[in-house]
Amino acid sequence: MTKPQSFIAAIACLSTPMPVLAESTRVPTPRGAAIEVVADFPTGAGPFPALVLASGQGYHLAMPALEQTAKRLVEYGVAVYRFNWAYFAADAKTGRPSPELSNELEDLQTVLKIARAEPRVVQTRLSVGGKSLGSRVAWRAFSKDKSLRSGLFLTPVCSRVKKGQAGPVAEADENYPGIALERRPLMFVSGDQDPSCAPAILYRFAANAAGNARVAIVGGDHGYENRKLTGPAFEAARTRSIDLVSLLAASFVVESAND
Repeated sequence: MTKPQSFIAAIACLSTPMPVLAESTRVPTPRGAAIEVVADFPTGAGPFPALVLASGQGYHLAMPALEQTAKRLVEYGVAVYRFNWAYFAADAKTGRPSPELSNELEDLQTVLKIARAEPRVVQTRLSVGGKSLGSRVAWRAFSKDKSLRSGLFLTPVCSRVKKGQAGPVAEADENYPGIALERRPLMFVSGDQDPSCAPAILYRFAANAAGNARVAIVGGDHGYENRKLTGPAFEAARTRSIDLVSLLAASFVVESAND
């Protein structure tokens, strides 16, 4: 099937050598919606290992955890594709994901297709990741595509506290099904105060993986922030946590790409 000219033009634009933290490009999905994509490449001709990194529900591609992780990966010689969901690109304030996340899976698969069309990407070293909602969609894409090298899941949604109950209820198996059959490298990075993922539940869940699954718990909540702090102390704590997240993520992706 012939690709639409707009799709070819978008790939050509993204294939142009770019500095770290490049400007975003709008790319059409097969259903005709537009997503915003940023492709960050290391210096040089490549080819490079690459990671497609999905945003959270409202945590867009330029937010600290995603931007810093991309920057660190590029420093380590890994290309990174970040993107905003079509619903966010259309209306950042009121846009919402599709009920079954089918549109979001298509968005992510569109970016994977762009990465696969890029000659500077080593196709056998392409990984996928995401934050929060993005981690759930990334898991779906990862499960469907066995050619993907590894999976990186930032602030995974592994539990919740139901009304009237004191402790968290696990929902990791629902959001990340099939881990007992997964032998490829996995990494989950959560905050110790994250209401969407109790550390004990995450550890137990990751222990079910058939292969190598890493779990890292850093300081902070679902945004790697400590809301008990204010002012400079708050900013310093967030900077430390996100710097650690980016280091852990980059080390994992690089090591997985070279295994």
